[in-house]
Amino acid sequence: MTIRRFLAVAAAVLATLVAAAPAHADPGGGGGGDGNGSYYAYVKSLVHIKGSGYRGKPSVQVDYDPPHCWYQPQYTYDEMFDWVQRVYFVWHHQGPEDQAGASAWQKEMLAKIREHEGEPGKIFWFLTDDGTDAGWNCYVSTDPFWIYVGAQPPAALGDKIIDPMDLALIARANLTLPKPRFRLNPPARNGVNRSYVGLPTWVSTPRVGQLDVTAYVEGTNLSATITATPVRVDISVSDPGAQVRDGRATCPRFSQGADPDAGCTVRFSHASIGGPYRITVTQVWDIATNVGGVNLAPDPALMSTSQTVVVDEIQSTVTK
Repeated sequence: MTIRRFLAVAAAVLATLVAAAPAHADPGGGGGGDGNGSYYAYVKSLVHIKGSGYRGKPSVQVDYDPPHCWYQPQYTYDEMFDWVQRVYFVWHHQGPEDQAGASAWQKEMLAKIREHEGEPGKIFWFLTDDGTDAGWNCYVSTDPFWIYVGAQPPAALGDKIIDPMDLALIARANLTLPKPRFRLNPPARNGVNRSYVGLPTWVSTPRVGQLDVTAYVEGTNLSATITATPVRVDISVSDPGAQVRDGRATCPRFSQGADPDAGCTVRFSHASIGGPYRITVTQVWDIATNVGGVNLAPDPALMSTSQTVVVDEIQSTVTK
C-alpha cells in the first residue's frame, strides 16, 4: 500500500484503534487527524475570503484560471514530527504486511524533517485545494503532498506555493460586482417606459461606493486585497441616431429645471416604430490590488443592465 493511498483511506478504517492510540496533543492547523485518532494527508484549506465585494458567487468573468490547489503552511517542526509518529503508529498496526513499509517510511520521513530541527514557524507545507472539481483533480495529480518551504517562501506564479500573487488571483475570482440600477424620466406608466423624439430622456443611477475582496491564509501574514472603484457610467441605445450624454461617475436624478447637460440623457431621433428601443447602462469599474505583478484582466470590469422604452413623436394640433 502506498503512503498516499494509506493516508487517503485511514480516516475510514482506523476508528477501532482509538483506544490503543497513545495520548498526543493534536497539532494545530488541521490535517493531523479527525478527532477520532485517524490521520490522513488531505488538509482543509486555510485560505479565507472576506470583504464588501465578496458575496460567495462571483459576477465578473475573468480570462485567467485562478489556482485550484496549492501548498499551504501547515506544521512547525514539532508538529510535523508528531504527525509522522502518529501516521506511523496507525500504519504499523494495519497488519504484519504493512509493518515493513511503515517502518521504512517513518525512517525516511524523520531523516528529512530532522534536517530542519530548530527552524521556527510552520515550515512544512501541505497540499490542499479550493473544494471544486478542478481543485480535486489538481490535488490528486500533484506530488508530493507535502514539501519543506521554510520561513521565507518564494513568490512565483505557478509553483503551487500559496503566496500574495496567488491570493490576489483568488480574490479577483471571488469579486462580486452589482449590476447597475437606473431610472428613466419621463417615469414609467403602467410598467412601460415612454419618451418622445427630440426631448431629453434622463437616466439616473444610485451612487455606488468602492468594493474590496481580501484573500488571506489563516494564521499567517499572507494576504492580498482587490479593490473595485466605480469610475464611469456608459449608456448605449438601439436608436443609432440618438444623442447620448454619458461618461459621468454617477448619473444624478432628474429635478425640475435641471440642465440636461449636467446629467446623463438620451435624445431619440426617431419614434420606436415596430418595437421599443433598448437602453443599456454599463457601470465601469477600475480593478486594482496591493500586490505587484498580477494580471487583473479584464480591467476595467463592466457590468450592464437594460430597459426598454417606447418613443413617440410629439403630437401637435394646428388650428385655423
